[in-house]
Amino acid sequence: MNKLFDMTGKVALVTGGAGLLGKKHAEAIIEQGGKVIIADYNFDSAVKIANKLGNLAHAEYINVLDKESIFRVVNKYEKIDVLINNAGHALRAPSVDYPMDDWDRLIELNLTAPFLLSRGLAPPMLHRGAGKVIFTASLWSFLGGRSVPAYTVTKSGIAGMIRALSNEWAPQGVQVNGIAPGYIDTDLTRPAINDPEIGPAFLARIPAGRWGEPQDVAGAALFLASHHSDYITGTIVPVDGGWLAH
Repeated sequence: MNKLFDMTGKVALVTGGAGLLGKKHAEAIIEQGGKVIIADYNFDSAVKIANKLGNLAHAEYINVLDKESIFRVVNKYEKIDVLINNAGHALRAPSVDYPMDDWDRLIELNLTAPFLLSRGLAPPMLHRGAGKVIFTASLWSFLGGRSVPAYTVTKSGIAGMIRALSNEWAPQGVQVNGIAPGYIDTDLTRPAINDPEIGPAFLARIPAGRWGEPQDVAGAALFLASHHSDYITGTIVPVDGGWLAH
């Protein structure tokens, strides 16, 4: 097996690990010899995925909307080498009609939870002088979007968090970066992809001429998790088929 991005001896925790992207992150790291904690609210699915992936995978329950659940996970794992903040969600609605309950929920889910996990799991990394914290940003970390105010605000906040934490932690050997997926074929984006008007218009906006696949994002995550990214910090890698460059 070619282990160009060798992860042997490393332990990664992936939130939203039972989703398509989370599963692909886990598979990529395990293929390189790393151990993965698949952390998800859907614990039964996380267990099934972990069982399929073998003894390098472990399932963990987490509810990222519950601070006590986050603190429990942080206190349980003393040595995490790589944290992939993958859990997140979006809700589309015009700003003037946007439900405030959903606004508050997305702030907690997309912004507060990854901060708490990063802050909680970073101290042992900082003490060792090595570690990787990877955030899931978005095209809307750079653009305004339309009718996705909470998502845009939280993903713009993630971009700022990446820079802020990197400035603090880079001197102690911990790299903080992000991935900005474009239109990847997942449950979250499929309604837009399959829409007879939106889908063709968006596809025409992508120079690569295709929708992204979950493994495209996992490749970027593996690179940022590996030693090959040791001099890369405070940045966001777009995985968008050229959308932002168009």
